Amino acid sequence: MPSRSYTVAFLAGLYLWVMAAMYRALSLGPLDPALLRYVGDPMRQGYKIFFFAMQNAPVVYIAFLATLVGSVMYLKTREMRWDIIASSSAKLALLFCTLVLVSGAIFSNLAWGAYWNWDPRQTTTLILWFILAGYLSLRSALEDEEARARLSAVIGILGFAGVPLTHISATIWVSNHPQLYDKAAGAGFSLDAQGASAFGMMLLGAIFLYIYLLWVTVRIETLERVQEA
Repeated sequence: MPSRSYTVAFLAGLYLWVMAAMYRALSLGPLDPALLRYVGDPMRQGYKIFFFAMQNAPVVYIAFLATLVGSVMYLKTREMRWDIIASSSAKLALLFCTLVLVSGAIFSNLAWGAYWNWDPRQTTTLILWFILAGYLSLRSALEDEEARARLSAVIGILGFAGVPLTHISATIWVSNHPQLYDKAAGAGFSLDAQGASAFGMMLLGAIFLYIYLLWVTVRIETLERVQEA
């Protein structure tokens, strides 16, 4: 277990990293005028919400992957530590998925004029949210520890199908993604070197935040089960 000083140093470093990444993203210049729809288009500067929305999506995939691995390992070994990892990661996947939906809705309103337009990427992300919510709801409804872990593992494995579906949804159905505007044919929203660097910094910060929160959540869950035993 890391000492308190190491934990404080890690959190301080993570905070500074995230603040630097946010500053870098917010300091980017306005959107290319060729992509603006009209004078005063809010996406001129508002496109920067992309960095806050999309940094969380890969973390959802990583967190659900950890749930998948934990579920498979539990069914293979029947060791409760794998169930703890799977359920703890699912809680964080739901948290980050919620952030994706909220920030994505803000981006959608600026880019396409509505917070929700049933875009395939939005819709499949919402389906993924319901899968995670259902997984956690099932766990709260079952009192028997082994039955809860076994059924949760099955849902964790089957539900992972929502991850690749969400990822490829914008390519197999007509979607506003990845283009910024429907009318901007061939002028897809792409990142230059500075934008890619800012996004990479924010993504790395989100991943390390997930890792830390997973460590904390697993420890809390482990201690709670020890007390209940």
